[in-house]
Amino acid sequence: MDSILTLYELNTLVRETVEDGMSDTYWVQGELSEGRQGYGGHFYGEMVQRADDDSYSSAGRGTSPRHNKAGQANQVAKARVTCWAQTWHQVSQKFEEATGHPLQAGMKVLAEVSVTFHQQYGYSLNVLDIDPSYTLGDAARRRREILHQLEQDGILHDNQTLPIPMLARRVAVVSSASAAGYGDFCNQLENNDYGFHFELSLFPAVMQGARVEETVISALERISREQDRWDVVVIIRGGGATSDLADFDSYPLAACVAQMPLPIITGIGHERDETVLDHVAHTHLKTPTAVASFLIEHMADTAVRLEELGRKIGMNVTEQLTKGQHRMELLEQRFVHDVSNILVNQRHRIDMLDLRLKGVNPDLLLQRGYSMTLVDGRLLRDVSQLAEGKVLTTRIEHGEINSIVQSWKKN
Repeated sequence: MDSILTLYELNTLVRETVEDGMSDTYWVQGELSEGRQGYGGHFYGEMVQRADDDSYSSAGRGTSPRHNKAGQANQVAKARVTCWAQTWHQVSQKFEEATGHPLQAGMKVLAEVSVTFHQQYGYSLNVLDIDPSYTLGDAARRRREILHQLEQDGILHDNQTLPIPMLARRVAVVSSASAAGYGDFCNQLENNDYGFHFELSLFPAVMQGARVEETVISALERISREQDRWDVVVIIRGGGATSDLADFDSYPLAACVAQMPLPIITGIGHERDETVLDHVAHTHLKTPTAVASFLIEHMADTAVRLEELGRKIGMNVTEQLTKGQHRMELLEQRFVHDVSNILVNQRHRIDMLDLRLKGVNPDLLLQRGYSMTLVDGRLLRDVSQLAEGKVLTTRIEHGEINSIVQSWKKN
């Protein structure tokens, strides 16, 4: 039997072999999938390579990727990376000055590394330098290219021009049914402090991995076909690795969101994450709970506006009623005044007519000593009305005299 080694001794042997056989530095390309700055300013992260990476495909590697957890099904290689504080300060500063963005997870990088092996922590890469021009390619460059193409097509800001209805309570939700973020979103809307009722309907989609584009577009197309049923669409996703958000940097998906007939609100990342989808959506929020808070506050603002509108309407109605009542009182006073004037005028007219009638009353003439002669009941005005033997009636103040015509003479 060969000599028996302790694990530490074996790891020491591996370390010596690595250090002797790989003493040079190497330029390595890969995706920075995780990263954080720890105690003392040192950087600790992880670099991965995926099966759909061009560099992997061109290398002709035929091995199938293992199906790991946390959306890492297409990873074919992974290594822990470190960068000591002084080097990290120089590298990160140079990177941000060159690209305009801080170095962060989800970006593809070209890093100069030395290979190390520690007896306790195992294999890792020590970062000595990073080429910013390479990183501007891939994740960041790809995102910029997609946004540029959307702008060239004239649809980049289309969804942002749509108004969110005042009562945005009918919500179409694109998410995974099992996502924790979806549950948090529903609970927050259901238990809001104002007691608002929201009508939610889930349109299931895969929120990480290769089927994101296909399933989210399918969900949006279903919503679009019944757009009259909804006020707003939300696309939400819970936690997960930053690198998984690259699945939302898709031109077909972004174009579909930009041209949706309903306003879309996204909440698919963490505080520092932003995707192409966020740029084309009507409103971009960080998390599902932030989206829920936005909808609740929007309803609260609407309630305040409606309450204020109701108060103004009430004040206006009261004012109009007061004005109407005052006008009615004026009309009533004017009507009474006009009627009184009419009655006075008509009474005066009647009095005048009465005087005129009294002035032509035959009885007054008789009282003055005049008489009236009638023939056949008609006032005798001309001798041509007479005939021999006609009976005449002569009226005086206190009686009548009848006479028979025997002769007459015309003046």
